Amino acid sequence: MKKLIMLSLIASVLAITVKANHFTDQETVYITAPSGLTLREAPNVNSRIVDVIPFGESVNVIIEDDEFEKVERIDWIDGQWIKVEFEGMSGYVFDGFVSSLPVPMYEFELVDSDLNFTYAFQSWMDYRYTEVMAPDTIMKENEFIRVVHHFDNDQTLIEKDDATFFMVDATLSNVRLTDVYHLLMGMMPSKVNRQYVAEQSIFIEDDTGELKQIKMLLPNPVRITKLDSGQINIKLYSNYTGCSL
Repeated sequence: MKKLIMLSLIASVLAITVKANHFTDQETVYITAPSGLTLREAPNVNSRIVDVIPFGESVNVIIEDDEFEKVERIDWIDGQWIKVEFEGMSGYVFDGFVSSLPVPMYEFELVDSDLNFTYAFQSWMDYRYTEVMAPDTIMKENEFIRVVHHFDNDQTLIEKDDATFFMVDATLSNVRLTDVYHLLMGMMPSKVNRQYVAEQSIFIEDDTGELKQIKMLLPNPVRITKLDSGQINIKLYSNYTGCSL
């Protein structure tokens, strides 16, 4: 039986042991914490602060022989302490707020005040990835149009369009569930909007305690799911009043 817990009601910290972090040495990753991420001298929250790295900035990962395998869960965000380099400084950051996904920085990648993620995410993916083949288009009379886009790094984006709704169904590889959640939160126009969306977010785990799905219960809903393959699926709906995730 799956467990459903409202993010706005739960703030938990849990230490568990898993495999070492999934980043590679010298990989460039991005800060996804809206208020910035603290760079510390040692891998713990009590260590001296070296700097605060702003949202959207890139850092380079430094893999050490004695990688830290203890994971902390903070507000349903799992992460480890990893060593990084930023503007000539080195230190440790909590990688729950670090991602290999490029941070949305341009106006066309941001949502409007209506909090409709569909078109912003579609624009982000079109801009950030390269299509490796011509899209497949299927037209069904009196039903809908379905277009499948194939991008590099084994990413796909499916558009479904009819008279009542528009949906984007994307699959991303080599990312975490919470990476995609933070990506979408980074598309928010303001802190007030981010707080509202956080309050409408439900995190769902399986019986082993692994996070499997995140739902944003908005007028234009969003569902982020970890597939059995390990890939992350994102479904975003627009102007579909009858949708129930």
